[in-house]
Amino acid sequence: MGFGVKCRQWIHTCISTVQFSVLVNGSPAGFFPNSRGLRQGDPLSLMLFLLVMEVFSRMLRYMEEVGIIKGFKVCGVGGGELCVSHPLFANDTILFCNLSVEQLLHIRMLLTFFTIVIGLKSNVSKSEIVQVGEVNNLDELAEVLDCKIGALPMTYLGMPLGAFYKSSSIWNPILEKFEKHLARWEKVYLSKGGHLTLLKSTLSSIPTYFLSLFTICTRVTNRMEKLQRDFLWGGLTDEQKLHLVGWGKVCNPFFDGRLGIKKIITFNKALLGKWLWHYGVEETRLWRRVR
Repeated sequence: MGFGVKCRQWIHTCISTVQFSVLVNGSPAGFFPNSRGLRQGDPLSLMLFLLVMEVFSRMLRYMEEVGIIKGFKVCGVGGGELCVSHPLFANDTILFCNLSVEQLLHIRMLLTFFTIVIGLKSNVSKSEIVQVGEVNNLDELAEVLDCKIGALPMTYLGMPLGAFYKSSSIWNPILEKFEKHLARWEKVYLSKGGHLTLLKSTLSSIPTYFLSLFTICTRVTNRMEKLQRDFLWGGLTDEQKLHLVGWGKVCNPFFDGRLGIKKIITFNKALLGKWLWHYGVEETRLWRRVR
């Protein structure tokens, strides 16, 4: 208890005694106090946000234990049932509940109480209610929460939800980013070394997030590699240039005398393989305990 009091006092000191100064002609022109708490991007704000969301998670868990709200049940690894009510990721929260106006009213009351006590307000304009299965009174339920109505498939934190994971259409945003970056760079001012640097630092990093979640199909792989090849060997104009070295040799490591560009299929297998390691190590995590 004593450590908790000291921790709260230390946090309050950090956010109440900070002062700022504005540089005028390179020199600070006096200091002024902060009247709105932490600045956006302050490293301390991340820790405070986690502490606050832990309180919110415990409140939801208590409501679930007393039977006020109910999530959805899934089969566990040992044959039992697990109830999932509110996964948290980054600064977002996904709430699961039954088709009941009463449950949504309880959630709305909880959010209001949380806002009054903590001061952290949920952004209703960015929130959506999404139906899973058949829902007849979706408009009424959305009116209770005062939020928009969404539908699957949808994009959540850059990841397509509800889409067929083998479909090549989910890779369209990645291909658009490829083409946008290529169109923005002026090839006339880039040497071969510049082409290689941008290819390895930017183009090769764009699909990393998707490659760590989905198995890439052959058509998308060929399209990405063609864009990379044309950019690497492209000249001062958009006319087709002869590729001096085979792409398989270009992707070999540096110690073999090659350029060390990541092979997309190999990189995809390596990123997906890490989940096998996590599956064997993280025995207490939710995704590990769900069958």
